Amino acid sequence: SGCCWEKGHGKIFYFRPGHETFPIYHDPNVQKVLLNAVRWAAPKFWGKHECPRRDPLETIG
Repeated sequence: SGCCWEKGHGKIFYFRPGHETFPIYHDPNVQKVLLNAVRWAAPKFWGKHECPRRDPLETIG
């Protein structure tokens, strides 16, 4: 099973295809789902992200 949603400026995909003891990730259908999820969740454009330097609130140590 799986689901996807958008939060803020990001996308989230959750997928639970089965138990890890079964080689489910070798299944071409599961690989296709994962590939489609990566393509869906990838950003369509890369904006300029900046994080201004902030002085610390307190000293450490």
